[in-house]
Amino acid sequence: MNEMPVGLMMTLAENEPAMRRFAALSEQERSQLVNRSMQADSRDEMQAIVRSLT
Repeated sequence: MNEMPVGLMMTLAENEPAMRRFAALSEQERSQLVNRSMQADSRDEMQAIVRSLT
């Protein structure tokens, strides 16, 4: 898996249900989400990615 971007870690830390869901994902699903988060151009985009987990 790619290294997690700091913005993703911070946004997950603000959303406990999303953090739990992220932890329950398969390695492949986590990798895909990390890759999506690397494409986020704003905080709003990152929050939308994390909210998609809940």
